[in-house]
Amino acid sequence: MAVLFSIEFNIPEEKLHQLGLFNVFLDEDSHFFINIKRLQATTVPEFVGAYEKVNRYFYEIGLLLKQSSSNKDRTYREAIKRFDFPEVNGINLGFSSGHHGAGFGSMLREQIIKDAHEIIRSGSEQPEIFHLVGLFEENVGPDRLSDMVARIIYDSILTYSKRVYRELEISASTFPEYKFSDGILINPYKGIKLLLLPTDILHELPIARCWDDIDRVCRENDAIRAEINDLVSAKWAKMASSEKKRYLREWVFKNPERVSRIVDSYRKATVDAYDPLSDIDYLVGYMRNTFAVTSDKNTSSFETSLDIVDNYREWVEYHRGSSIIQSASSRTREKTVQRTLHAIALMYCKKFDWDISPEVDSGRGPVDFKISRGSDKTVIEIKLTSNTECVHGLEVQIEEYAKSESTNNKLFILVNTGQNEGRVNTVLEKYEEMLHAGLNPAQVVIIDAKEKASASTYQPG
Repeated sequence: MAVLFSIEFNIPEEKLHQLGLFNVFLDEDSHFFINIKRLQATTVPEFVGAYEKVNRYFYEIGLLLKQSSSNKDRTYREAIKRFDFPEVNGINLGFSSGHHGAGFGSMLREQIIKDAHEIIRSGSEQPEIFHLVGLFEENVGPDRLSDMVARIIYDSILTYSKRVYRELEISASTFPEYKFSDGILINPYKGIKLLLLPTDILHELPIARCWDDIDRVCRENDAIRAEINDLVSAKWAKMASSEKKRYLREWVFKNPERVSRIVDSYRKATVDAYDPLSDIDYLVGYMRNTFAVTSDKNTSSFETSLDIVDNYREWVEYHRGSSIIQSASSRTREKTVQRTLHAIALMYCKKFDWDISPEVDSGRGPVDFKISRGSDKTVIEIKLTSNTECVHGLEVQIEEYAKSESTNNKLFILVNTGQNEGRVNTVLEKYEEMLHAGLNPAQVVIIDAKEKASASTYQPG
């Protein structure tokens, strides 16, 4: 289970916000990266001027390549030597599952310098070309670019980390059970220095482990999109990733006029600060760390389920849950609700030895959750008001699930997202209708997930 820095050292949330500190997981990487454009905007003292430092570094490499006449002369070899960015271990960012990430290998470094040499020799000298290297090089995405930037601004990261440790009073004298090196904590879960970062310079990794980032970047950058539309138009969608990068390298980046338009657009672009809790994976780990479990091991599966749902409702309606749910796309909103509720439920179940089974298929389709211990079972079905199957979920689906599991314990959760709010009353009317017909309908809980939330739990019966 992911362990938050704040929980390990009992740091209040308000203190973290005051410092602007990213609440890192100690035992695993978080899927964020250091965004170069956020470095340009940050007001964190240690990182003011870091953007210019990155550009100076790349400008000097570009100057070497401009002076080089071949890939065998001294200036070219010096450029390769300087384009060396071993991963900064200890910041716990990226997709690495171990203690160390991929970094830049020698073959990748040489390929990037070869292409950068050709681009610069064609007449383009802007240092920002290296910011955009992921557009024309295979195996280069935001995580590797983040490693590159972290290495260049390592002194700023170190200085910032030492200041924050001092302000948090985390040291060898206050925490003698932990190891420290030059004022920096040795991560007890990884055995290496734990370097700290401000949230202000981070952004989400916009790619999953197996996706390519090029289409997203091209969609979001007006200048790049214009160049593509002007040159290849409909053919672009049919190209493989490697073809797209080769095309951009040969027909855009080696054309000084086109590169100039793209770099000018990139320079003017701004990137808003990012809220890490908007990332579902980080949010789930955060919730597992910060929610208090108040249940009792002697309660039934149904009582435990109600307690879980009540805690979840409180998070949605009175804390930040509604904004997190609303920030998800309409396509992923229901999955966001399922995963965040599962995060809370898992804590209860682990503490009190309950089995939890998300999306269990018992032969009549999947139920969202089943919480059980032996024959004591409760099935939980979740619907959003945006879902046309709300009434069907209460009247048919959860009843079929309960029959499959041989239980009468049923909980139906309706999350009001502000879309099709009339379905709240429709579901409650169906509940009353089933009750008056002598049936045993699932207990209904309404959760208000509209932006301006208010308490709205309905627990009939």
